[in-house]
Amino acid sequence: MAQLASAMHVLARATPHPVAMSSGSDASSRHRVFVYGTLKRGFYNHRLLQEREAKFVGNASTREPMRLVLGEYGIPYLMKGEGNTAVPGELWEVDDAGLDALDVLEGIDEGMYERVTMDVNLMDDGGGRDETTTTTSAQTYVCGPESERRGVGTTWSEEIPAYDTTVHEAAYVPKHERAAGSLGTKSLGRDSS
Repeated sequence: MAQLASAMHVLARATPHPVAMSSGSDASSRHRVFVYGTLKRGFYNHRLLQEREAKFVGNASTREPMRLVLGEYGIPYLMKGEGNTAVPGELWEVDDAGLDALDVLEGIDEGMYERVTMDVNLMDDGGGRDETTTTTSAQTYVCGPESERRGVGTTWSEEIPAYDTTVHEAAYVPKHERAAGSLGTKSLGRDSS
């Protein structure tokens, strides 16, 4: 019950509206997005950020303690409103089309993930000196209602401190290799309905 109350508190603070970044005369808005799994540099889905000409802002972590788990097919999920440690990741800036593409990848319409606004700590290495942080708001993808319904975040979900190459190589299965009807395959035209 305490976890549910905590999750509801985070949802109450979260907004489904994108964070628009001023971009001068650009007709398209810019959005900061915190990524913590397969969208990071060197991982399977990072190609989407490259294709969309996203701009790397810097290394970052969740401001609030959260819990990162592996779901079916080694898919990483950030659990809203719970956890004991800051989750590391990267901060990127994308345009409207890039944000739409991320929503499709993350299965927003299927309930695989939910996009929320949260505070993240942006790391500044200080040019070799002590690392400092700046807090900023960003969009991120947390475990969605359909994933929760399927048991993500329960005892069968392995909790991990960070999504790294060892975890990725051992567990991740790309969408095109997943069974029809599994979460995330709808965009491939392989849903079960």
